[in-house]
Amino acid sequence: MSFEATNTLEEKLAKAVNEPSARPDFYNELRNSEIYAIQGGQTPVQERTELTAGQSVQLLSVETNGKRYLPIFSSLTRMQDFIKEPVQYLAINALHFFELTKGADVLLNPGSAFGKEFSAREIESILDGSVFNAQEAYVVEKNTQTMIGPPSEMPTELLNELRTVFEERLKNVICAYIAQVFNPRTDNAPRTLIAVSYIGKGDHIIAEAGKVAENAVVQFPPIEFIELNGSSGLEGYFESNCKPFYLKETF
Repeated sequence: MSFEATNTLEEKLAKAVNEPSARPDFYNELRNSEIYAIQGGQTPVQERTELTAGQSVQLLSVETNGKRYLPIFSSLTRMQDFIKEPVQYLAINALHFFELTKGADVLLNPGSAFGKEFSAREIESILDGSVFNAQEAYVVEKNTQTMIGPPSEMPTELLNELRTVFEERLKNVICAYIAQVFNPRTDNAPRTLIAVSYIGKGDHIIAEAGKVAENAVVQFPPIEFIELNGSSGLEGYFESNCKPFYLKETF
């Protein structure tokens, strides 16, 4: 399915899908962008609507994989690609829309090559700014050559278990990588490193994923987890050199 960005928001969306370090930039652009929502009702008119104070509006919802979402679109082009018939639509700032629809799950660009699910919890983090919370950096000491690379033996059973947990319970995980890291100044042997990128609040993610790894057999224990949220210092390495062992279809 082809996708040609028509505005800055779509350019940053396409980049964020594949580059975790680009996601804060996407969220920031989204907060300042106008999005489009389809109004419900019986009036099939291709017409733009502006909300006035105190006005209520009925919005169209869609069902995907047994779950209902409010569809929104990053441009009129995406909306017209999705729904071919004339509709009445609402043009509104994304933050204002999220405020008005608090508690609902939202689907950006359904039917498009690049889209995104927003859970009600993630929307709350966008509204309060916690989606931008920086994580502690993975710091390499000065004058120390820390080595990082792919494992020589993949712990297949562990990776399969983590994929299942991410898909079924930790659904705000976007992607995850595995590597081995060795610091000759502090380590006697390499360590296994699992790097996780997620959206929204993730206090429980490392803890729950860590439980899965507690009894796992790997070539080089221990297993350590880090969060890839723009400030770990390892985003560039993983994006350029590694294929994720888990990748959510839409982030």
